[in-house]
Amino acid sequence: MNIEIRNGSLQDFQEVMQIINDSRNKLAASGSPQWSNEDAPKEADIKNKIEKGNNYVFTINQTIIGTAIIADEEEPAYSSIRYGGWDTSQGGYATIHKFAINPEINGKGYGKTFLKLLLLLCKEKGLSEIRIDTHPQNRAMQQVILSAGFAFKGIIHLPFVNGERYAYQLFLS
Repeated sequence: MNIEIRNGSLQDFQEVMQIINDSRNKLAASGSPQWSNEDAPKEADIKNKIEKGNNYVFTINQTIIGTAIIADEEEPAYSSIRYGGWDTSQGGYATIHKFAINPEINGKGYGKTFLKLLLLLCKEKGLSEIRIDTHPQNRAMQQVILSAGFAFKGIIHLPFVNGERYAYQLFLS
C-alpha cells in the first residue's frame, strides 16, 4: 500500500470537491449543520487554495481519499473565544480547514493518519502552533482532533447561522 500526502493540483479539483460534497451530505444526514448554507465550502475558494498551494490531498495507491487546507494567515473568527482562551505565548499560528475523508471509507483510521501527516508537514515547514475547529455535533472529527494531541481551548463563533465551533490548539515540538 502506497500512502502519500501531497499538494493538491487543479487536476485534483473535481475529486477534492466530490469528497467535500460527499462529506457535506454525510454531515447533513447525521443532523449536523456544519458545511451547510453559508458555511458550505465554495468551489472558488477551494480552487483558490489549490492555486496558492494551501490544499493537500491524502492518497492511497494514488487514489485521493482525503483533503485539507493549511492556512498560515490569522483566522478572524479566532480573535474572540468563549469558555476558555488561546495560549498565545509563541506568536503566529497556522490553521487546518476543510478537512475531509471520503465518507465511503470512514471508520478505518484514515482521518487520524491524515491529520498526523498534516502535522508532520507543518513541523517540516517550521510551523509551531496549529489551530483547528469543528462543529459541536461533529463528534467523529472531535475524536480525530483529540487523538492527534490537540487541546480544547474554548468556543469560537463563525459569522453565520450555526457558526458555533469547538476550537483546539496544538504546539508542535
